[in-house]
Amino acid sequence: MTAIQITSRLTAKQTIHQLANQHEVIHHHSELDEWCDKVSELSDGEVELDETQLILVELDRAGILTGKDNTILHGRYLQEREV
Repeated sequence: MTAIQITSRLTAKQTIHQLANQHEVIHHHSELDEWCDKVSELSDGEVELDETQLILVELDRAGILTGKDNTILHGRYLQEREV
């Protein structure tokens, strides 16, 4: 796992998708994802991630991002989405 250079030239969404393309990472819905979906549904705590957030999860699972970079990118992505 290596820290990435996060620049302001690209949006967080562009950065996430660019990293996924560079590392050939795509989202695969796993058994663990199914379990989490069911627990969320049963607890009335519905949480739905969009495509970009799911790719961010996969980048983390693949060890492409450090925890710090993942948090920074996700935070930026959420802020940009609200604008």
